[in-house]
Amino acid sequence: MKKLFAILLVAILTLTATAFAATYTYKDDIAFKYNEEFFEISMDDHTDDEDLVILTGKEATWGDTFIRIHLRDLDDGEAFPTMENFTAMPDASEVTQGEWNGFKDVFMYTVENVEGGMEYYFIAPVTDDDGEVEDILTVNIGVSEVDDEGVAMNRDDLISDVLDTLKVDD
Repeated sequence: MKKLFAILLVAILTLTATAFAATYTYKDDIAFKYNEEFFEISMDDHTDDEDLVILTGKEATWGDTFIRIHLRDLDDGEAFPTMENFTAMPDASEVTQGEWNGFKDVFMYTVENVEGGMEYYFIAPVTDDDGEVEDILTVNIGVSEVDDEGVAMNRDDLISDVLDTLKVDD
């Protein structure tokens, strides 16, 4: 009986979360789903070659929370960064390279921000049909330190839900 109750509870929570999910597509380049109850969306259309979408957390108990998704074309002759490009990073930031969210060769690092929260950076190459890098996707996630572990876990789960649905098709 407990197992049946647990399955039913998970199904109800999944349906509730899905009911609030909105799909966002920007210029057919960036697509993701987010919960409109918890995030407010804004965008900054820089140029034809550069887009920035920002999700800001609405929940006051989260403190300052944001997800910035920045996609820009590589300029002619510009190459995707290498590990050597990150040598000027602050000592507290260890830059690693690996797979993230379905992208390969992604640079990842964390920086403590001035307010005591953390910012997480993911810099991913976006390739064309021939496998050539044509765009750079930068995802920057900023979170404040939250005393309530349950609130922090809920916030982090909602951020993960957005990132799990992020697709780039340029």
